[in-house]
Amino acid sequence: MFIVAAIAYAISIFIDVSVYHFKYYIQDNKNTRHLLALINIFQYFSRGFILIFIPIMAYATESVKDKNEVWLITILAHVLVILFLLPLYSYQFTYPFSLNVIKILNRFFGKSKPIHLKEIVRRTTNETTIISNNWMLFVTNYIAGFLFSISITFLYYISFYFDQKALMLSSLTQFINMFGSMLIILFIDPRIMGAIDDGGGSKEIHILTSSRILVHITLVLLLIFIR
Repeated sequence: MFIVAAIAYAISIFIDVSVYHFKYYIQDNKNTRHLLALINIFQYFSRGFILIFIPIMAYATESVKDKNEVWLITILAHVLVILFLLPLYSYQFTYPFSLNVIKILNRFFGKSKPIHLKEIVRRTTNETTIISNNWMLFVTNYIAGFLFSISITFLYYISFYFDQKALMLSSLTQFINMFGSMLIILFIDPRIMGAIDDGGGSKEIHILTSSRILVHITLVLLLIFIR
């Protein structure tokens, strides 16, 4: 059951990052709003996986009360996120995956007008050049991802050290989560969506993926340090 929590969290982050690849690869001028609606449906699935993660972690913290087990689940969750995000660098994975998910969703939530998807060919990029020319996007997304992830996952382990301050910790983590979400909504989404509208977006999505992976590497190292 506890391994399920780690996997659920990793899938949630994978979905959140992969939807940017969906918006880049999946284009059909006649069905733009419909496709965006399907992508939003897929993105909401990430919230469902968080709803699996949170109750299991709460049970492990408050009922099992095993600090070592909570630490192990937390670090496993972040390691799995790193492993799950790595395939997003591959065009051979991201394009077919995006296409198949959209086709499946369209079967359940589709409309009568057929969807004709325009294939976006792979574009070669230099990661070093990308990050050096867009360091502000990289740093902003790193901070947003760090705040968002640490507020959700570190609460349970830290609560063992402040067992009389559970409500205060919960409120504090929600406050931190809010700042991370605001950075994503106000600064990251408009930048990436604008780049896609202008016919680009590939380098910005690679920056987002790279910074998210670095976030979870940092959190793994932080967990090892506080152990």
